[in-house]
Amino acid sequence: MKNKYSVGSIVTFKTHPLFNDFRIQGDGKYVPPVMMVKEVFIENNKKRTHDEETGKKISDKVKYTCVYFDDDKSQFTENTIYESFLRSYKKLKIERISEIGELRDDTDTIIKEIKSYFKKPLVYKFGGIVRFITKKIEIYKKRSSKKITEKKGEIEKDNIKSTIQYVVNYASPDFVMCGLKKNDDKNLFYENGQVKKQVSETLLKVKWFNPIQKKFSEQFLPIEFFTDRMNFKSEVLEEELVSKEVTPNQS
Repeated sequence: MKNKYSVGSIVTFKTHPLFNDFRIQGDGKYVPPVMMVKEVFIENNKKRTHDEETGKKISDKVKYTCVYFDDDKSQFTENTIYESFLRSYKKLKIERISEIGELRDDTDTIIKEIKSYFKKPLVYKFGGIVRFITKKIEIYKKRSSKKITEKKGEIEKDNIKSTIQYVVNYASPDFVMCGLKKNDDKNLFYENGQVKKQVSETLLKVKWFNPIQKKFSEQFLPIEFFTDRMNFKSEVLEEELVSKEVTPNQS
């Protein structure tokens, strides 16, 4: 059974609104996180994927342990999700606001940059600063809402304003590298030799300050999750909540 994604792949739940539009409409708290694949689990041939009574599909042969950064708790969280429920980050629509207020489609630029991280894997350096690879995608998320002003019982087009805000939930801090070890997971094959699980060969230990617990936290995660090549241009305020009022196109 061939799996669609591998360890270190960037995925999200297929309901993510940025697959359909550059901006989130409605409440941003319902937007699923962008995640990274920690483990690939492949069921054996005995796994039942269809309901015996209805004949309808109820599961996949392949599922993934996916990891995201929960900024409300300042910790990494993982969930196991079937392959059919996921989509690659490559189809997300990403928009950027320049310092002079110009809106532009930056999808190709950002996706190309993220792909470049994997072409030059991270080299461990004790005390080096790294970033979780999903950070730039999460910081670029934007939400759009409209403010409608009624005048004498009527709504004029000039009184409809659109507010664009950055939605930075699931954005992660910078991390310091403080350890490295080989993954000692031995449960990778079934008795017949069939591949059961795919994992990272190398685990990186990172350290960060947890403002929720008011202490420093540490965790081992696949080295594929991190990069030291992610930069933010000074002319774009990527890491702040920015609100800008623009008049929507009436054409």
